Amino acid sequence: MMISFDFDGVLASLVLGRTWEKTKAAKRPVPVVTPVVRAAKRGLAALTEGLRRPLPRAERTLRELRASGATLCLLTSRTGERIAAAERWLSKNGWTDLFDRKFYNAAGLDADRFKASVLHDQPIDAHIDDDPETVACLSRLFPDKRFVRLDHYRRKGPSAANIATVREWEELPAALSGLRK
Repeated sequence: MMISFDFDGVLASLVLGRTWEKTKAAKRPVPVVTPVVRAAKRGLAALTEGLRRPLPRAERTLRELRASGATLCLLTSRTGERIAAAERWLSKNGWTDLFDRKFYNAAGLDADRFKASVLHDQPIDAHIDDDPETVACLSRLFPDKRFVRLDHYRRKGPSAANIATVREWEELPAALSGLRK
């Protein structure tokens, strides 16, 4: 069984309980305002990276899944310098050995399109994400795959036959039961 995991909000806590940026398709830039806003977001993201913590019981559950024979992948829409920040975070927390494959959005595609392209090209059986919009989009595109929405932030989310919603990491193995080994 191959399982992919989002990074922000799934492995690492969201800073101040929210995501700062979801990669969207490029829009026509406003000459002065857009670079200033982007620089402010990058600066804020850099300042808050050190505040991110592993979610409770995440490491134990990931190690149990690996021990059961699952192939674990990191699938995040992080772009640019945020890719290096994710690698540093994984190293700092001793998690570099947990993931067999890592998929980063180096090209800066729309987040949902990027994840859809990876799910299309790779034999991933299940994807774990916290973003309700992403889960809704991907579950419609891939009705044969399992999606688990980690909803520890208690946000309203989609429902479908291929979506399971859990609130804590320790509930994840039960939500994945029944998938091929």
